[in-house]
Amino acid sequence: MLARTILASTGTIVGRANNYGTHLVTEILPALIDEKLIAGGELMMLNAYYERLTDVATEWTAAGIPFPVIHCEKDVGTLISDAGAFYAVGNVDEAETAHSRALELFRLNCEMGALVRSSRMVIHLWGGLNSDRYISSNIEILSELCNIIRPYGIRLLIENVPSALTDPLINWKKLLPYCPEIGFVFDTRFGNLHRQIDATLSDGAIVPYIEHVHISDHVGAERDFSSLRPILHPGEGMIDFDSIARKLNEIRYESTVTLESPVIKEGGADGGKLRRTLIYLNRLLLS
Repeated sequence: MLARTILASTGTIVGRANNYGTHLVTEILPALIDEKLIAGGELMMLNAYYERLTDVATEWTAAGIPFPVIHCEKDVGTLISDAGAFYAVGNVDEAETAHSRALELFRLNCEMGALVRSSRMVIHLWGGLNSDRYISSNIEILSELCNIIRPYGIRLLIENVPSALTDPLINWKKLLPYCPEIGFVFDTRFGNLHRQIDATLSDGAIVPYIEHVHISDHVGAERDFSSLRPILHPGEGMIDFDSIARKLNEIRYESTVTLESPVIKEGGADGGKLRRTLIYLNRLLLS
């Protein structure tokens, strides 16, 4: 049997609708760990945490929740892309401001990762309206990111983020010279948006560097970016998860899988739905 580990993102539980109630993580995840439905959490970094890194980290780790993976706050990738766009049109001051802010926030994400003892960090290397339109600039900053994160002992993983100019697989191939210092994160929803699930999981150059998988469902036309929300649970959309499970077996994938489908509701979270989806994933991926 292949060795895999299932995690649940804190982003499935905490969000704007429940006023970023971090207590919900300590109320829900430990029971799922005890039931052996998950081995821990993936800490989804949010803007709301920057002013209380230590408090949030202490609250969650004191509850006995391990966080082998942290997801870098997504605005970092947007700032990196915006810096590239500013450089492209000669707005150097704006570019340097965005660049500096991206690195400043990235350091804070690394600090949070260290506080919860994460060994890997997921990052959106490009994002926002500018996405990968100036991808060479995004790639240039990667060396700086690696220099910042290296002393923390955290490995950087680049996600197959939706791409406006080309597609995630093309962008990943441009990043291959940085491997094996970095790795890749395969997101099923993003893969389906670009209709690249099969192509990605059968690419001999890419597969060895896929070290983490994000699970959520999706329904929508190819490259219909408006279809990325709401984020669906497996079985609610069009993705063939049985096929994905077979492909993961074929490539002998033996690392972590994180459920990202949210159960956030007004004032709380639907722990029952989260549990049901995790039972499904355990049967699909660990049986």
